Amino acid sequence: MAQSPDILKYFYEEPALLEPVTPDTDPDARRRAGRPDHGPGTSGPSMPIEQLLQTDDYYRGYLAGTRTQGAPDPDTDIVGLTALPDASVFVAPLLDALGESFWISVGGAGQTQSIEIADAAGVLAAPGEVAALITAVAEIDPERAAAVAGTGRRRSLQPLRDILDEGAIAFFPERAHDGFDWSFFADRPMRDWLVAAFRAHPAPNLRRFVLPYQKARSESKFYFETWQLKEPSLPDYIEEV
Repeated sequence: MAQSPDILKYFYEEPALLEPVTPDTDPDARRRAGRPDHGPGTSGPSMPIEQLLQTDDYYRGYLAGTRTQGAPDPDTDIVGLTALPDASVFVAPLLDALGESFWISVGGAGQTQSIEIADAAGVLAAPGEVAALITAVAEIDPERAAAVAGTGRRRSLQPLRDILDEGAIAFFPERAHDGFDWSFFADRPMRDWLVAAFRAHPAPNLRRFVLPYQKARSESKFYFETWQLKEPSLPDYIEEV
């Protein structure tokens, strides 16, 4: 029986809206049941219309991975980008396409550390307790970097927009079933750069796919490799690189 290659998936959202539909005083935007401000005749915090209509463009990427261990049985899969056996298959393209001269890491308690690119590669491969990793052409003030990884991602949106507007790229580790995935944000499109970097870094025994995030909102579509790879052809919106 033929071995199954590992899977790397790059989801992109270009542009991506970074405005919450409720204000930062109400971070639990999705859970509406039981909210005192929800229902007929009630009122609660609202967001000014000028903020709702803000149209600044930001760009989001999300890298995920599946380690198949060479077996075609999905029950044996190890799910998580950092679970891939060779981290260079995603670290090298990320550094080539999106890395700048300045790097700063932010810990879970808000502590910051300016690091070299070799250290940034190690964080991307194994984030550990790092809450955010930021790269830019020029140095970023540590307090502003720490604010990006503040308690509650929704409350950190304005600091994130501020550093993106100055040209920084912010990476955030995302918990996966096994290890971590990475999400990242910028003020400019990243898809073409990163796809070109993937193509410049061949990766044996790895299949790499690029698709729009909006087409993968459901769990079944996010984990399309567990069923769609067995079909005669992939949907048009999924590109293999």
